[in-house]
Amino acid sequence: MYRQILKILNNNKKYTIEQLATKLSINIDELCIIIKKLETYGIKLNHPTTNTYQLIEAIELLDAKLIKSKLIDSSVELEIFDVLNSTNKYALDKTDFNKPLICLAEYQTAGYGRQGSNWISPYASGLCLSIRHDYITKSDGLSIALAVTIARVLYNLGIVDVGLKWPNDILWEQRKLAGLLLESIFGKKIVIGIGINVRMPKNDDISQPWVDIATILKKVPSRNTLTIELINNCLETLVNYPKTGLNPFLKDWQFFDLSYGKSVTLYTDDGYIRGTADGIDGRGALRINNQSYICGSLRLTNY
Repeated sequence: MYRQILKILNNNKKYTIEQLATKLSINIDELCIIIKKLETYGIKLNHPTTNTYQLIEAIELLDAKLIKSKLIDSSVELEIFDVLNSTNKYALDKTDFNKPLICLAEYQTAGYGRQGSNWISPYASGLCLSIRHDYITKSDGLSIALAVTIARVLYNLGIVDVGLKWPNDILWEQRKLAGLLLESIFGKKIVIGIGINVRMPKNDDISQPWVDIATILKKVPSRNTLTIELINNCLETLVNYPKTGLNPFLKDWQFFDLSYGKSVTLYTDDGYIRGTADGIDGRGALRINNQSYICGSLRLTNY
């Protein structure tokens, strides 16, 4: 019902609660509850008069038919939800393992990123995307390859200052633009979660510096176009990676690498390592002081 309400309001006209209820064939009390939920999810509504509603800014909703028609692999299963707890959790829990699954949600009630951090994205303000695919046995460096894949897509859109912080944070001027999370299912399937900030309202609940595409580019790309490009490029990487490994991505990693030659601190379960970052090795491990590290949380430091 969220989508139906927004489709009506997307013409920038004002509607009374009675007019909306009539168009949607539901009672006013039920409609009021749904509208309050939408506002809780981050939809900004103008109230010119009591019980009158108008969208402050038009919203582009994801179009399943359009996206499906543009995918390079027509066999994939595509599911788009208005509201979901988490696209990654949904993909992990679904028991049908027969074909690749693409899962998108306009809003996640319990989105999460690396190390269990919350991923906050108001309704239709970004992309909440998960791809479930065959497990790649030689998966060393896969998160690096996918981060490079996403950075390439954003760079080709005109975000020329996009950069990567090891292992897979996508930043712009040291602010989080996109996130990537890999999870596996019993060594049989891999789920790739991607979150991208497209047109985000101000949000004080996000603890780290962040940015959206609308802040960077004068002309914001269609969310549907961005979704298609991301899915197709990630699918291509997932299909080719078992054959090519990380090698085809190393040059672009060097181009996007934000830490190369800089003083860094890597926090691990055993403590921390300080030194100068020297890129990554052939497995995607971070090089610091001539040593390789495969996991940890990286910060640029001055010392």
